[in-house]
Amino acid sequence: MAINHENKRIGINLNYDDGSLNLDFSDNLTDEKEQGYILSAAFFSFAASQGITKEQMLEMVDEEYGKFSGDN
Repeated sequence: MAINHENKRIGINLNYDDGSLNLDFSDNLTDEKEQGYILSAAFFSFAASQGITKEQMLEMVDEEYGKFSGDN
């Protein structure tokens, strides 16, 4: 089994004019679970660096998750 040691990359571009968020994954980052893990880790790291507490994060996820998952 070959192991790919290349760096994996996600580029995030925000277009303020039309409010779109575009994600660009490197060619070696094709696994959706791995993409989600990296994006989630980046989000939680950013939130922590902004001073959002664990309790605030849990509350936000509890209140807003249904909007993204379709569970209302």
